[in-house]
Amino acid sequence: MAEKEVLIIIKSKPFTNLNYYEGLRTAAGFWDHQVKILWMGEGVYGAINQADKSLTGKFLSDLPDLDIELYVDKEALVKAGFTEEDLVEETQLADMETVQSIIEGTEASFVF
Repeated sequence: MAEKEVLIIIKSKPFTNLNYYEGLRTAAGFWDHQVKILWMGEGVYGAINQADKSLTGKFLSDLPDLDIELYVDKEALVKAGFTEEDLVEETQLADMETVQSIIEGTEASFVF
């Protein structure tokens, strides 16, 4: 099977349901593809260092080792009252132009 560019968009709060967890689990499951995770909207709370990581800590620490790129929507992050220093390691800020480029550059996307 040919490698695909896959985007996992996480828009769900990490503390209201398991969508956030399932998004990270799905990303890890696509280890043989080029995967990017993009936190948007209320999903940015999951990219914050201080968020509860009892269910997701292992995934978050393993994702960079799987060459999964991590991005957070800068506008949503600022709206939530956080800065780049609040993000989990290896996460990059993405302005609207970068978000658009990421979305347009993927062959498959999943929204959680």
